Amino acid sequence: MFRFIVVNDLHHADPACTPWMQRLVAHMRAHAPLDFALVLGDLSDTGRPESLAAMRDILGGLGSPVFTVPGNHDCDVEGDTRLYAGIFPGQLNYHFRHHGWQFIGFDSTDGTRWEDTRMRPETLAFLADTAATLDHGAPTIAFTHFPLGEGVRMRSLDADAALDRLAQLDLRCVFSGHYHARTERIHNGTPLITNACCSRVQDNHDASPEKGYLLCTAHPDGSLEREFIPFSTAADQPDR
Repeated sequence: MFRFIVVNDLHHADPACTPWMQRLVAHMRAHAPLDFALVLGDLSDTGRPESLAAMRDILGGLGSPVFTVPGNHDCDVEGDTRLYAGIFPGQLNYHFRHHGWQFIGFDSTDGTRWEDTRMRPETLAFLADTAATLDHGAPTIAFTHFPLGEGVRMRSLDADAALDRLAQLDLRCVFSGHYHARTERIHNGTPLITNACCSRVQDNHDASPEKGYLLCTAHPDGSLEREFIPFSTAADQPDR
């Protein structure tokens, strides 16, 4: 058994966000032991390298490995993932194994587009190649920024293509962000999840008040538990 955090849409915007994010990481760290964290993009609110670097350093305080993928806002400055990849090297399209489980992180961004998005050909090729080489019998989790669930707002136009490439795997869950709301769709028995945001400066798209992250427990039998952990420092919210 092992535990890990899943968090999305942090949107670091300015120096005032730094202490808020530090308190968030301390809140997560209280659940130790944690094996790692998955961060599902939009680490920065406007793609500025200062915000991306700040989030890299803040997340380093978790005391556990952190695995990220980019979001569309992480592309805002140059229109692509170059700045993100320089600060989070090797964390575009990749996979890792942990205690018999397989994890696939992939880049679903389409420049700065936020809706009607397409995945890049290299991402779809990566998914096909990776699915062919991984253990088809091992429990597998995928994580990316744009939603894959049918009917979820701002779903990637290539969601079905991505899911088709992963179909041969024992896919136990797909975690996504971008749509700031708690949703769950089932695709061939696999939960496709989005979650509320965890941001000082952005709100949830469905107007739900609670922000937070997921605490996940993976069991040796391949089952996965997910618990929503609310986080709020209301006094730190900016005026609107």
